[in-house]
Amino acid sequence: MGYARELADPWGLLLAASAAGVAYAIHLPAWMTVGVAVVVLGGKAGIARLVQEPEEPVPAIEPDSAEDVWLRRFHAARAEFDPRFDETMDVLDRVLRRFAVRASAIVRVDVAADDADELQRLTDTYNTLISQFEAVVTSVEELVGAADPAEELVEVRAAALRTERATRGWGETGQEPKSARLRNG
Repeated sequence: MGYARELADPWGLLLAASAAGVAYAIHLPAWMTVGVAVVVLGGKAGIARLVQEPEEPVPAIEPDSAEDVWLRRFHAARAEFDPRFDETMDVLDRVLRRFAVRASAIVRVDVAADDADELQRLTDTYNTLISQFEAVVTSVEELVGAADPAEELVEVRAAALRTERATRGWGETGQEPKSARLRNG
């Protein structure tokens, strides 16, 4: 979470209000009571930022590829949502980027001509990734402007995470299908 989002976190606000209540209960002047609340809220937000896990680096996606076009559509739709959905959108963004990386890795795989089963498996995996990618982006686009898209976004997120788990390993360092090798370039 960003620092501003940490400041708006309901638990942080509750903690700051509780600290201010204690300060008021021990008869501190009003300006000190407000100061206690500000210090507690700022401290909570600062500590949360310090202990936050670093985000894993996401490989670049080839510009103007089909995956890049879908990602740009997702980001355009995401910009229309209320900030309270940022965490869900961050998860969807990471999952979509993984889909894109895995799909582009599958496209670059060279399979021996006599290994029809492996070629079929790769094609099926690619089609699954791309169809799920498109479904997630289309679902998010359809929810733009909805009165309360929270429940639907949870469903979209769950479906995306299920597919992500099912296709885990594609496009990640050192993992290739049997009897396949990446082309140079």
